[in-house]
Order: sequence, then C-alpha cells, then structure tokens
Amino acid sequence: MKGKGIRFRSLRTELIVYAIISMGLAVLTEIAAGCLIYVVSQALGITYQGYGRKPGQLPDRMPGYRNRDGMSADVLNYRRLWRMDHHTVLVILLVIIVASTSLFIIYFLLFMKRITRDMSYISDSITHIATGDMTEDIQIGRQDELGEIARNVNEMQEQLRALMDHEREALQTNKDLITCVAHDLRTPVTSIMGYLELAMDTEHYPVEERQNFAAIALRKSQRLERLIQDLFSYTKLMSGEITLHRGAIDLIQLVEQMVEEFYPIFQDFGLECEFQSNTDSQVMNLDGELIARAVQNLLSNASKYGQDGKRITVHVEKLEQEIQITVINFGQIIPEESLSHIFDKFYRVEGSRSTDTGGTGLGLNIAYEIIHLHGGEIRVSSNIQGTQFTIALPLEIEPGIISEGGEKREKQP
Repeated sequence: MKGKGIRFRSLRTELIVYAIISMGLAVLTEIAAGCLIYVVSQALGITYQGYGRKPGQLPDRMPGYRNRDGMSADVLNYRRLWRMDHHTVLVILLVIIVASTSLFIIYFLLFMKRITRDMSYISDSITHIATGDMTEDIQIGRQDELGEIARNVNEMQEQLRALMDHEREALQTNKDLITCVAHDLRTPVTSIMGYLELAMDTEHYPVEERQNFAAIALRKSQRLERLIQDLFSYTKLMSGEITLHRGAIDLIQLVEQMVEEFYPIFQDFGLECEFQSNTDSQVMNLDGELIARAVQNLLSNASKYGQDGKRITVHVEKLEQEIQITVINFGQIIPEESLSHIFDKFYRVEGSRSTDTGGTGLGLNIAYEIIHLHGGEIRVSSNIQGTQFTIALPLEIEPGIISEGGEKREKQP
C-alpha cells in the first residue's frame, strides 16, 4: 500500500477535502459547460426565443437579434428570466441539480479510487492471512486510520507467525520426547524384567548369583527412577510449574554432601573424586532441592563421560560477587561444534543413545534451567586440561526479584 501525493493523518479529513474539491470541480465544470454551450450556440446562430412566453410573443431584445425597426438587441437581457413560467424554472433547476450531483459523484469517486484501492489491498491481505498465507507484510504508505489498521494487521501477523513457530517447535519437542521415552525407558524395563526372572530361578542359580541378579535389577530400577525424574522435572520447567522455595542453605555443605552421595557411583565407574573449596561455609538464599538436583546432574554427567580420565574434581570458589561450583572430568574432549548445543534438550554428544552413558539427554538442560531460575549462569569448556562445567550464582539476589513465598515477579522501576 504505497501512497503517493499528500498523506493525510485522518481519513475523515481526507474525505472532507475530497468532497470540497469535488464540489468545486462540479461547479467549475457546469460553468465551463454553460460557457461552451453559449459560444457554440452563438457560432451556430442559435438564439434564445423566450421559452415560457406566450406563443407568437417575441422578446423585446435578444442576443444577436434585430427587431422590425432594425434596432440591434442587447446580447443579454435578464428581464426575460423573470417572464419565464414556473415549469421552465423548475426544469432548469432540476437539470442544474442533476448535473451538479452527477459531476460531484464522478469527481468524488475518482478521488476515492485510491482509498478503495488501499482498502481492497488490506482486505485481500487479511483474506490471505485467514487462509494461512503469512509470507508478506502489508506495505504501509498511509498515516491515517487505514495505515493504523495495516500496522495492526502486520503486528497480528507477526504474532501469529511466532505462535505457529512455537507450536511447531512444541510438536517437534513432544515428538522427540516420546522417542526418547520409548527408547530410554524400554531398555531398563527389559533389563529389570530379565534379571528378576533370573533371580527367581532357584533351580539353576545359587543364592549368591540370584542376589547379584537382584542387585543389578535394583540398579536398573534406580536408573529408571532417575529417567522418570528427569522427565517430570523437564515438563515442570517447560510449563513454568516450578516455583522457587528459597531458604537459608549452606551451599558448601550441600555440594560436599552431594559428592559424598555419589561415591558409590564413582566407584562403579572406577573414578576418584577430589573436593576443594576456598571457604568452609557460605549460607545463601536458595532452593536447596533444585540446586542439589543441578549439582547432581553435573556429577552424573561427569561420571558417565569421564571414565577414561579416572578422576573428577569438584571445586567451590567464593569470589567478590558470586560463588562458583566447578565440576571437571578428564574424559573425552567435547568437540567445539557440540559446546554450543551441550545444554539443548535431548542433545547427546556421542550421537547415539548408548546404554553406558544413556539418559534422556535432559540432565544438562534441566541444570541450565534451574541455575537460570536462580539468576545465575552455567558455562562449559573442554580441552586437553579437561571438560569443565561451572555454575556461577550471585552472592546477593537483586531486591525486588523474588517475593515472599518464592514466587518470581518483575522488579519495579
């Protein structure tokens, strides 16, 4: 809708201006037509014969007419108009009114052509949007109400595109989630069923072997529980159902406790873990359960992918404005192209869902979301010195961000 000429800021003003101009042009056209008729009639020798007078009665003086005495008549004699009958006057007025109205309508419609064209353009664009075609925006060239409508339609179209993209992403996410669940839950369930059947076979296996089968089934069940827990946490985080329940938490003690709880897992993977901290205690206003879950996911990731390095280092460092929790494993280096996707949901560096390092691919994504809910950051680097995940939490929460009860609200300016 590219406007040319004068741009009005009000459609009402534009219509009024067009109406006044059309009226003036109609009057000028009638005057020009009357003059033209008069000139043509004079050229052709057609003279006014006193319409409305009695038959046989000639006018006293007529334009270009000589009476019986040979006296020349005036070109115009307005007294003849007063001697017209009322029927002639009515006919003349009717002709003038009809001609003026017709000319006014013609001129006004010509001026309205641009407005109707723009309205049709907006209407066609809205029709295309209604059918799902949102590839082009309306080209705005007006400053009036039609321009405002076009801008609103463009904004609506942009919102619809964003909504459709979000819906497509949500559908793809659900599809990926179903695929991950079908694969990752089927494997441990099948293993649990198989080992439990072996543990119940008292005829072929002694007690020691059956106890070993039961222990394996227990570990598989625990892994299954972690997978289900990841899925529940992911759905809550994505739906915004998780509310922070902050409280006074000693972060150093919390991390050290999580490391101690992971010692059996470290032993299963043949790993040694070293815990370091430059401070003995640091009480912070955190959701202890969620922070523990984030640290747990980092330790779990380090134990799965750091087996080749034989050791893990957990380091807590208090800085001036933040406290950092760093988990380092010395296993396989993460490729550079994978670092930017490491916190994406369902992303797996190895490109296959191995049972040795298996999982939903949600652990790091959940840790990322939890830390960001607390106003912190989580970073990753990987080189020959090890793969390092760092959680950075601010020592002081900016006032006005968290309200009582743990609900997040916007800071008031």
